[in-house]
Amino acid sequence: MFGWKEKRGRGTPRMAETSAALDGLLITGQAGFLKGTHVASNLGWRAVETLSIGDRVLTFDHAMQPIVDIQRETLLLPEGDVVGTRRPVLVPDGALFNRRELWLMPDQGMLIECDAAQDAVGDPFAVIPARMLTGLRGISLGYPGDQIEVTTIGFANDEVIYVEGGMLAHCPSPQPLYSENDRPVPGIYDVLSGPAAQFLVNCIIDDDDAMAVASDPTELPGGFHDGPVRPSRPVRPA
Repeated sequence: MFGWKEKRGRGTPRMAETSAALDGLLITGQAGFLKGTHVASNLGWRAVETLSIGDRVLTFDHAMQPIVDIQRETLLLPEGDVVGTRRPVLVPDGALFNRRELWLMPDQGMLIECDAAQDAVGDPFAVIPARMLTGLRGISLGYPGDQIEVTTIGFANDEVIYVEGGMLAHCPSPQPLYSENDRPVPGIYDVLSGPAAQFLVNCIIDDDDAMAVASDPTELPGGFHDGPVRPSRPVRPA
């Protein structure tokens, strides 16, 4: 687990706000968006800290979808306790069509599209942790400061949303707190980590292919209408 997460368990980081709209459900995973991250919404590009339940956000597969759950936390990150792959991820200005420097939580899922994913999982789209992107176009692990504010948003179903121009971030649907078999509800995206994810990233690095990780902002529809942003990926049979 991340050093900051363990610290929270011992009571060091303080929780600023938690809001759950779905009774018995919880957003899971060490992900979320740092304060100042902009997402595409029905009100234009909005900082995540200004979003509320019911606001509609542009998704990759399902046009505008309403937010059904939001969790917000303020976390303390003692620099000496958060090392290596536990550190947040720094995406330099312009690296992936982003118009400003961007910090990502290390386990924030990011959607990629590449032929290697098609060969590996039978789908050109896959979700990988942001920390696996280090080495691509100047992306690195870093230290944003000793305190960060993190917002995690959830939708009724698994969704991928647009952040900071064209990057695609995975927002898994909230999971039941308790289930009969204690297994998470399966999502609609292939979520990869470890060697499988690293192989795909290496392929993207070799090709220096920013389009595998982000959409060109000029391709996004003006006004964020309710039509598809670009041809969506094939829908997997139920």
